[in-house]
Amino acid sequence: MRISAFLTILALALPLGAPHAASAEGRLSVSGEARIAAVPDMATISLGATGRGKTAVEAMNATSTAVDAILARLSDLGVEARDIQTTQLRVNEQTRWDRDRNEDIFVGYYATNTVRVRIRDMDGIGALLSAVLDDGANQLQSLTFGVQEPREVEDEARRRAVADAIAKAQLYADAAGVTLGPVLELRDTAEPLVRSIVEPEPMVVEEAPAARDVPVAAGEIEVRAEVTMVFSVSE
Repeated sequence: MRISAFLTILALALPLGAPHAASAEGRLSVSGEARIAAVPDMATISLGATGRGKTAVEAMNATSTAVDAILARLSDLGVEARDIQTTQLRVNEQTRWDRDRNEDIFVGYYATNTVRVRIRDMDGIGALLSAVLDDGANQLQSLTFGVQEPREVEDEARRRAVADAIAKAQLYADAAGVTLGPVLELRDTAEPLVRSIVEPEPMVVEEAPAARDVPVAAGEIEVRAEVTMVFSVSE
């Protein structure tokens, strides 16, 4: 009998808490994003040279001769030392498949030296590419466009992303018939700067006569920001 009485009292007590829970403040989580087009004022090119030889030393010497000429040309074109960095240096054996012997036959060695070059003179990209190809560059890895001072455009993208999140939150609150309260959380959820990248398949050019400047179109880059905001809501 005592057990039955206890269960009855507990069952009657549970519904009393329901209205109180419904009137408590809730949380509304929304995301906001913004995309801004910006004109690039900087390019980064990854290029280099590959040389071959019967020995590793011969291969590296052939590559070094070409890269020395490339670095000298970059300096002549006004590229500062701080904007040039070696990113890859390697020597590998070169083999060919012999069908008759059913095995790889040693041919020699090839050496690769790749440098990353930051170009601040956008009008000179085509002439620079043409010049270094003429000097012996036979590796072109990638071409990336960016902004030298991205902070201003990044901050504008962030402000617009926050405004987008607030507008969404207000819309959802109005549609749900609740009152939007203050911000409880704010998180930056994306890298704001998205660079424009031209990345062809890595290629080796055996001969690259510089007949004309390489045509390059910079176009625009997209600066993106994304935030997640959590608001309190109440009836």
